[in-house]
Amino acid sequence: PNSAVAAVQTTFKAKAGKAVRLSVYDSDDRFLEVAAIKHQGALDESGLALVKFYGLKPGAYAFAAYLDENNDGRLNRGALGIPKEPVAFSNGVVPKLRRPGFDETKVDVAPGSVVIITLED
Repeated sequence: PNSAVAAVQTTFKAKAGKAVRLSVYDSDDRFLEVAAIKHQGALDESGLALVKFYGLKPGAYAFAAYLDENNDGRLNRGALGIPKEPVAFSNGVVPKLRRPGFDETKVDVAPGSVVIITLED
């Protein structure tokens, strides 16, 4: 009852059991720097991971997720800082050549909310 769920799905064939790492941000000045909450889930056979958040106060939050393909617990990046692993944001934001902003990725969350995030290859 007092929980929200993030449903992280893939649009590609991903191995079941792979970790999806999810960060939740509660303000513009901390976005992509200091997460309010971090959780993880595992992909099931259909490429879906459900992550429950208990006690998340109603409000605006931005979600960022990535598929930890090599299971090292961190988002791997190339020489220019571009992620090498699939990354996704709430609101379906797909940034091109820049980092997304808090305002474009934030969603209103209340108990019972389901936030859907889609990882694309």
